[in-house]
This record gives sequence, C-alpha cells and structure tokens, in this order.
Amino acid sequence: MKTTIIIAITALFFTISCNKSKRNSKKLDDNKWKAVELSVDGVNVSELPTFKFNDCDIYKEACKGWWYLGEDGHSETAWQFRNKGKEFEISNQADHAHGLEDVKAADQCIAFSGVYNVIKSTRNKMEFESTKTFKYPNQKVVLKIERIK
Repeated sequence: MKTTIIIAITALFFTISCNKSKRNSKKLDDNKWKAVELSVDGVNVSELPTFKFNDCDIYKEACKGWWYLGEDGHSETAWQFRNKGKEFEISNQADHAHGLEDVKAADQCIAFSGVYNVIKSTRNKMEFESTKTFKYPNQKVVLKIERIK
C-alpha cells in the first residue's frame, strides 16, 4: 500500500513539473503583451517593445511571435519555455527589414535575444532575468511584461 502511494505521488509530481513549460506557454499563446521594464544592469531601455505570441503546440512546432517597436516596426521571433518552465528563450527570426522602423525593432530584438530565467509567471504578468543575451552577455537583463487587455 505504501509503495502504491509513493508511486502515485511521484507520478503526480513528475506530471506537474513536466507540464510547467506547457502551462507557461499557454499563458502567452495568442495574446499581446507589453514590456513594462527592459533594463541592462539597472539602466532602463528608452523604447519599450510590445509582443504578440502565436498559439502553438510546444511539442510539435517552433513557437512564433513578433517583437514590435513603435507604431510600425516589427521583427519575427521564435520563443519557447524549457527546463520545466524555469527558462524562457526568445530569438530574432527576421531575415530582412522593410523599413527603418523594422530595422530598429530587429536590432532591439537581436540585442535582447537569449535565454532568460523565469522569475514570475502569472496569467497577466511575467518577469524574466538573463545574463545570456546576444548583446549583453554577463550583464543582468530584466524583462517584465504585462498582458494587454
């Protein structure tokens, strides 16, 4: 009887921990988010991006989204949660830009592409920290986002 209970508890724990990546992904799916903070070593970036994350099946496809900057600039991204939902990766996928605003968005997206630790993950707010971004390795980057309603 004790063995059965231990196995059941272990299986439940394993199921819950494996699904954190999927659960975090569902929070982003097909929603728009705005950055309320994007900073490098405590210095805030002057232009904050907004994001659109496409709905996707994290086990069957690469998740896509867009990094918006200003009124017209955007850059295509790929994103994923991994390591049981403890890490978030976002990377620039734009292969060209159509105008100056797109170039600015792509430049910012490239600079902040990287692997982030998930600090907070709720339905309407997320917080990430990284020292592994493309332009700012070994510097603390903080990204806080909120769902746009």
